[in-house]
Order: sequence, then structure tokens, then C-alpha cells
Amino acid sequence: MRIFVTGASSFIGRWLIPFLIKQNHMVTGVFRNKTADINNVSQAGFGIRYFDTLDGKTDFRQALENIDVVIHLAALVHIGKRHEGDLQREFMRVNVDGTRNLAEQAAQNKVKRFVFISSIGVNGKSIKTPGFFNEENDEKPYNAYTASKFEAEKVLRELSARTGLEIVIIRSPLVYGPGVKANFLKMIDLVNTGLPLPFAGISNKRSFIAVDNLVDVIATCVVHEKAAGETFFVSDDQPLSTPQLIEKISEALGFKPRLFYSPSLFFKYVLILIRRQEIYESLWGNMAVDSRKINHYLGWKPIMTMDEGIRKTIHWYLEKKSAK
Repeated sequence: MRIFVTGASSFIGRWLIPFLIKQNHMVTGVFRNKTADINNVSQAGFGIRYFDTLDGKTDFRQALENIDVVIHLAALVHIGKRHEGDLQREFMRVNVDGTRNLAEQAAQNKVKRFVFISSIGVNGKSIKTPGFFNEENDEKPYNAYTASKFEAEKVLRELSARTGLEIVIIRSPLVYGPGVKANFLKMIDLVNTGLPLPFAGISNKRSFIAVDNLVDVIATCVVHEKAAGETFFVSDDQPLSTPQLIEKISEALGFKPRLFYSPSLFFKYVLILIRRQEIYESLWGNMAVDSRKINHYLGWKPIMTMDEGIRKTIHWYLEKKSAK
């Protein structure tokens, strides 16, 4: 198939494109500028397009000629401190207007399928244990980013009904693997200090997905007939508590974790006072994902266990540190 991938230089994109090429797809990757790192992407079966913007005015028409499937990874995720109204407008401009525009032009060019990478955050920041997020849950976006992702999903469903463009929506939890940044990398850095950590009393459940598993999900949704028109929740095999995650990271780093108990309310109040409540949610909150629907509909199962995924991530992490 001829596949058009936005966000080609992103963490997921850098893993997805070689994966698709190995499956004998012809891939066109979209980059924002010519300085993007494409060294890890095989040039055989790979084309490059550059677009400075992703919004309601970007002209993708020529680039979408003869394309079979669009995979839309690109999104605005983080913005510096701004007024709330400006923040919402910017997320909507890129994540909603940009998605609508790309999908409209895809439909006009007779593209068959549009695979949209959304976020489990569309369903909320946490769920009561022992519950799981699944396709039956109501959507409860909790910030400008997740609200924009939910709005983009609604736009795509309406457009699909109007044009016949096949839509597949994938909601994933936090993605990790070699090259990961942000919170997962911060957690590895924290554990790698070897300092005692006050998280022994946390009994939450959170799902993650290895980047290897996510790109396999995406590749499956590109070709599987039953994927059309569906929304899938995806994750690794089992959710973990924060202490369990720390234990697995510690073991991969080569030492035993040092955890001790400390009252969670103390941290909650401190983090609220310093306006960093999202840290409390990420460490103490529950975000377990039920991926049985995609198992049942498409026969998909993770190609990598979380133990394997963490070991692979730590191997990259240690190599990166030794190279400095």
C-alpha cells in the first residue's frame, strides 16, 4: 500500500516508518523542516514531504495523490504558558482544523482509509479502581489537548459518514521505548539515582504501551478490513502499579528498588500548592486500559511483553548515557 504518515520525525513516527517499509509498504513521511533527523529511516520505499504548518489552510492535495492510507500522528501536544483562551484556540487550530483539513483533502483524493492516533486522555485523567477504560466509557477530556483530540475524533466520524472515507481511531496510554522523552524518561532518571523513593504505598493500576506494540497496532489497522469505522483502546499485556513499574525499571538497570511508605495525602497537598497536581495523578492515579476489543475484532495481541519493552528501553538509556 501507499501510505502517507504525518509526524514522521516524532518518537512514534521514527519507529513506525521503518516498520511499514519492512512490510513492503510504500511510505511518504511528512516532516516540518529539512533539519529533521531521518537517518534511521531506510530510503528504499520511502518518500519525503515538507510542510511548515498543520492547520486548516495547509495544502496537502498534491502530496496525497495516489495515496491509499493516511496515518495521522502529528499533533500539538505541549505549548508554553499562555492565556487559557489562547491555549484552546491553538490546540483547536492544529489538532482539529488541521485534522479536518487533511481528512477532507484525503477524501477528495480518493484515499481509502484514515488512521488517527488519539489519546486515552479523551476518556479522562483517571478511573476508579478496579475499573478499566474501554470503548464503553463516556468521554471526559480534561484539558485543552485531550478536548482537541476528542473534537478531532467527532470531526472525522462526521466526515466519514459524509464522504465514505474509512476512519480508524486508536486511543493509547503513555508510549515508551528507545527514544522516549517526557515523563517516562524522567521516571527512569529518578530511579537511576538509586535514592529511596516514597512510593511503596501506592496501589494504583496504569497501562502503558511499548512503541513496538503501538506501531504493530497501527500497521494492523492499516490493512485489516474489520478495523474500518472502529475505535480501539490499546495497551501492553498488563497494567502496573507505580511501585511495580519502578521495580521493573530498577531490575533492568541492574539493582534492587529502594521504596518506602509515605502518606499520599501529604504529596497531594504539596503538589496542589505548587500547582503540579498532574504529577500526583501520574504517580497515584489509575489509568488501566482494556484492549480486549482489538484482540477480538482484529486478533491483535502485543508482540512484546512489558518486561521486554522496559529492558529494551533501559538498554537504549544506558547506551545513551555512556555515549555522553
